[in-house]
Amino acid sequence: MAKELLDKPILVLDGGLGTTLEDEHGIKFSFKTPLWSSHLLIENTSTLRKVQQDFASAGADIILTATYQSSFDGFENTKMSNKDDDSIGLEEARKYMLSAVDLAREAFAGRPGLVALSLGAYGATMIPSTEYSGAYGPMNGDDLFKFHMDRISTFQDNQKAWQEIDLVAFETLPRIDEVRAVVNVMQTTANKPYWISCVFPNDDRCLPDGTTIDELIESLLLPPKGGARHHHQPWAIGINCTKIHKISKLINAFENTSKRSSLDLPRLVLYPDGAGNQVYDTKLQQWVGDNSDQKPWDLQMADIIQEVTQRGAWRGIVVGGCCKTTPYHIQQLRKRVDALK
Repeated sequence: MAKELLDKPILVLDGGLGTTLEDEHGIKFSFKTPLWSSHLLIENTSTLRKVQQDFASAGADIILTATYQSSFDGFENTKMSNKDDDSIGLEEARKYMLSAVDLAREAFAGRPGLVALSLGAYGATMIPSTEYSGAYGPMNGDDLFKFHMDRISTFQDNQKAWQEIDLVAFETLPRIDEVRAVVNVMQTTANKPYWISCVFPNDDRCLPDGTTIDELIESLLLPPKGGARHHHQPWAIGINCTKIHKISKLINAFENTSKRSSLDLPRLVLYPDGAGNQVYDTKLQQWVGDNSDQKPWDLQMADIIQEVTQRGAWRGIVVGGCCKTTPYHIQQLRKRVDALK
């Protein structure tokens, strides 16, 4: 069944888990909850289950696990309200991370659906988070390889969880060395489809570290230098947590680069935020700005999907939402996608 779903030309992804927990369920995140939405794997699991079920019921084909900010350091720095001891140890952290896979699968309530293992950028685990800037301090490419390898090994080493995972989603990557590190990590997991989505917070159509789309496409689609003869290419590449008004020009840039380089594009994965003109202040840990006078998010997405499918440059498209997109947004997006068929 997973193979049949993976071959669909358009798949609908879920929406913004953390912001939906905040906006619709009154969950409060702060520096005291460094795991962000992953904190609900420890406490208040019932609310996490409800939100993921709501996204699945809204029509999402893919549910992301609540592991975007998960890291061993994050668990170690988390204080549990019902315990007096200092921190969450390595084995307990692994247990919580693995539990996210079952929760995501349960969201479909027996219906066909895909579980995507959500693995955010290294910067998503920092306090304050730095996935929009790529300011990682002394971390280099080798360090990032080890970080991502250690984290994915938690799931890969557990046969039951690994079998339940249909896709691996590396999200909101802001740096080319992190992109390359992730590609290298995935050369060791050749039987698991994966996507890499990057963030474009600026107006220059570059990653936050200044990497051009030409450089990015080359690193995503060409075999790593000195790597194995077989290249485990991403199942999808794309954009997330980026303003929706930037998306069309970014996709065009991806397509133009692939033509110039004679590279075939895989699937496109696209899940911009639904925040309009609002931006997230990582220091204040709140959204600031105005969100008025916006064309409905689902209509903007439908226009983009139609443009992309008409050009036919991609093998397929995965569409969903990031920050500030709710089950309602995904329900409306599902209707737009179904109307295009």
